[in-house]
Amino acid sequence: MTEISYRRLGDGGAVFDSASWQTHILSPAAAIIFEALAEINEGGPVPQAQALDFLRDELDVDIDTPEMKEVLRSLEEMGILGG
Repeated sequence: MTEISYRRLGDGGAVFDSASWQTHILSPAAAIIFEALAEINEGGPVPQAQALDFLRDELDVDIDTPEMKEVLRSLEEMGILGG
C-alpha cells in the first residue's frame, strides 16, 4: 500500500512515498491535478477512467496532450491512479 505525503512547494509540489522512500517533484500543472484527484480519492487509487472523466468534465483539461499523458503516467507510477 502506498503511503504518501504531499507538500505544496511554490507553484508546484512534492510527493513523498514512505513505502518506497521516493520523492516526486510536481510541476504546477501536476500539483493542481494531484490536489484535484486527492479530493475525489477515497483512501485508494482513483480509477483511471474516473480520473480522466473528472479532469475532462470538471476541470476542462485536455487529457490527450503529450504533457498531460506524462503527468498521468507519473501519477499512475506514484499509485495515485489505478487501472
